[in-house]
Amino acid sequence: MSRNVLVVGGTGWVGEEIVSQLLAMNDNVTLLVHNANTNYKNVQTIKSDISNNEQIKSDLNDRSFEVIFHVASLPGDTGDPRQMMDVNVSGLLNLLEFAKETKVKSFILSSSISALEWYPATKFNKPDYLPVDEKHPCRPKDMYASTKRMQELLALSFYYQYKVPITILRLTAVIGPKGRGGGRGYFDMAKMLKERETVTIPHFNEEELCHYIDIRDAARMHLIASEHEKAIGEIFNCCGSNPTTGKEFGDAIKKYIPEINVKCGFPWSMAQGGEISFSMEKAKDMIGFVPKYSIDDSVKSIIEWIDSPDYETFDKNDISFGDGVLN
Repeated sequence: MSRNVLVVGGTGWVGEEIVSQLLAMNDNVTLLVHNANTNYKNVQTIKSDISNNEQIKSDLNDRSFEVIFHVASLPGDTGDPRQMMDVNVSGLLNLLEFAKETKVKSFILSSSISALEWYPATKFNKPDYLPVDEKHPCRPKDMYASTKRMQELLALSFYYQYKVPITILRLTAVIGPKGRGGGRGYFDMAKMLKERETVTIPHFNEEELCHYIDIRDAARMHLIASEHEKAIGEIFNCCGSNPTTGKEFGDAIKKYIPEINVKCGFPWSMAQGGEISFSMEKAKDMIGFVPKYSIDDSVKSIIEWIDSPDYETFDKNDISFGDGVLN
């Protein structure tokens, strides 16, 4: 049976993949976006500003949805603390209030493992233990990570106090083609792969251990969580089955482009030369989610994209922070 679904931030990188998978399931999808330009047919689009409560109330008046996917956050620290709070925190508050009033059946919040602490722009601190599970202490130290943790606390407050059916997914480094927003670094990597000479990977050295999630798995976990009653009121890590060393990342590339020179030292890296990995046991045990795609599969998908006609028509100017609601 098809569901009426609202995707907040549905034109963002992860949001678009969620929308594609929802449409494949024949759900009725509505997008709430800051920029109304979309590539979808048979999808209603609402152009609004999530940080403006009165505008949100007006634009969503008399509407209701069974499921809301909130994928609308600034995908990194913009350097403007007030903007970070307005979009990431107040924007979420406005949608939570809408969800409370309209009695949604599932509200999926896209958070980040940065809510725990780790964000490439800040100094790396070793975790208390590996793999990191959902019970690890949260120690955010910058505006992006702090607003992601604030989102989690705010959403859980609406669950405990108002019974809004919240589920929170902490995404690790998402990887896939068409990188933009939070994945904009992968577009730079794709350009280097396209030239087939030298590519710099997001590891400071070959021994560094990082953890990725293929964009297809990230979206699939959103859909599975939205259908599972046991997911309500819970936080889940969202990452691949296994972490990846710099050498394994480089080997995956050379499997498909043997002649390319692989270098470490991409401008950002989650572990910054150290080690980070996350446990997916909770998601497996509670909602039956198991990632499908390996780092090899993710690299292959990027290479297939750069060799396709779609790469040539991709809007290469639309890869930065965007206009405020792209994740």
